Amino acid sequence: MKKFRLLTIIVVAALVLAACSSPTPAPAPTTDSTHVAEIVNATLTAMPPPATLTPLPTMAATATLAPLPTATVPLPTPTLAPVQGDPATFLGKPSGVDNFDSATNWTEYSNNCFSNQITGGQFVMTAKGLTGVTCWTVSWPLLQNFYIETSVVMPTTCNPNDRFGLLFRAPDNTQGYLYGYTCSGQYSLTIWNGSQSIVLIAPANNPAILTGSGAINRIGVQAFGQTYDLYANGKFLAEAQDSTYVEPGKIGYFVQAATDQPFTVAYDNLIIWQLTDAFYPTEVTPPPLPEVPVSPPASNVATGTATSNLNVRSGPSTQYPVIGVVPKGKTGEILGVSQDGAWYAVKVPTSSAASGMAWVSAAYVTLSNPSGKPLPVITPASPPPGVAVPLPPASGAPQVTIVQAATIRQGPTMEYPVYGVTPAGTRAEVAGVSADGLWWAIKLPTSIASDGLGWVYKTYTTAQNTQNVKVIQPAPLPTNVTPAVPGSGAAAAITIEPINIRSGPGNAYPSLGKVSIGTVMAVVGKSADGQFIVVNLPKNISASGQGWVPAAYVTLQNASNIPVIPPPPVP
Repeated sequence: MKKFRLLTIIVVAALVLAACSSPTPAPAPTTDSTHVAEIVNATLTAMPPPATLTPLPTMAATATLAPLPTATVPLPTPTLAPVQGDPATFLGKPSGVDNFDSATNWTEYSNNCFSNQITGGQFVMTAKGLTGVTCWTVSWPLLQNFYIETSVVMPTTCNPNDRFGLLFRAPDNTQGYLYGYTCSGQYSLTIWNGSQSIVLIAPANNPAILTGSGAINRIGVQAFGQTYDLYANGKFLAEAQDSTYVEPGKIGYFVQAATDQPFTVAYDNLIIWQLTDAFYPTEVTPPPLPEVPVSPPASNVATGTATSNLNVRSGPSTQYPVIGVVPKGKTGEILGVSQDGAWYAVKVPTSSAASGMAWVSAAYVTLSNPSGKPLPVITPASPPPGVAVPLPPASGAPQVTIVQAATIRQGPTMEYPVYGVTPAGTRAEVAGVSADGLWWAIKLPTSIASDGLGWVYKTYTTAQNTQNVKVIQPAPLPTNVTPAVPGSGAAAAITIEPINIRSGPGNAYPSLGKVSIGTVMAVVGKSADGQFIVVNLPKNISASGQGWVPAAYVTLQNASNIPVIPPPPVP
């Protein structure tokens, strides 16, 4: 690979610990009056810079480097286990890799906040116990759209709230995004803009993050435009939207001590993929999402005003599909808040969501609450089931990459039943395109779709090698089924998507037809695992008088005591 020069920037920025761990989307500003930047020289031979970048000037070190103790933490190279949607498995050859097999790529350094050294094939960084102070080292080149991951060994001794991880899109030596883990296994995404900390993704646990002394994790982040996707060991965790820093910026590592006790973390295998037209073609402009109509709210209710063009989802996380957008400046009624405080439930027309309720990220909403009373906490419906896409296609095959969680349907309109949701980062082979050019037909296992096809709206994808795919005519819409209507006060289910009613709980059972969004059905039971609801059907549709629908796509009423019904034999 080409060689280029790297300037390693050592920065100390004071951050109050509460600002990093607060569950509120936008904590109070934290003033920092102690910015220190020490600039030293280094050389990196891993990744060629883009042609438009020019080398930074050489600057002399302004600090005396203190000897560092030899690190003793081993960091074996983890084996990549197959994970659906793992960017490291489908992005191809990396643009650059630093294995830390020599000390020439970074400068060993020590000050009163932290120290770092290259030893034993590791980049070892020690936070010296300045409580609530984040210290980072930032390196050239400048990167804009990328996926970066690095292996990190969990510290041997640390406080549960000690934090460490990747800094990226830093426009200078004093700002940037920080994606990190804590010793307790929480992940979060924050911004330090030179004077305050802003939480984009509040601290949360995920079983994909391994904890305990010496546990090894791959921490990865994808930045494309104003969208940031977080990964742990190849598994998608969460997505944030922010436009603070969208230009090329520097990358690096950071540590933050929660107490006055030092801790040491080791990194290895810093891998960078620059996202180019091969995976994110700039000439493709996907169709816009529909605008969600919002009625003017009453004067005495809680309201929210969108501070940017805002995705509206069926549930309070990026694992729920987007049903549309509301434009910047639009104000609507707030019905409640998610348990973690990161999402607002908003009132929408039943034509957009059958329940009359959808969800928006609280980070992009200005709240007005005239009553002053706490918003009610609302428990959402279960996330929709995932759709297992076959193994990633060959590199030259027509394919799409799912850029955010996307609903997969039986056909190329919103009236077709739903198979489930495919997570961001999934790569799927394209079989064809709809006649109107707005939907891709992707290949699915026949265990999910009898014709081996699922349909995804182009907005949620970027495409590759699809110039010559054929137009596919979808199967006709399934016949509408009219279930029994529940009596007053009886158990009921209201569909939030068009769905198939099947003769049993799963795709292995034949479809009896479909029910449209907003259909009210009489409920007679549920499956033992609660994943399917049993509804009352006319005998001319089902001899048993029963049909089964996935619980993730209905809203239940008066159904707390419905009985468990055993499934019929699979035909």
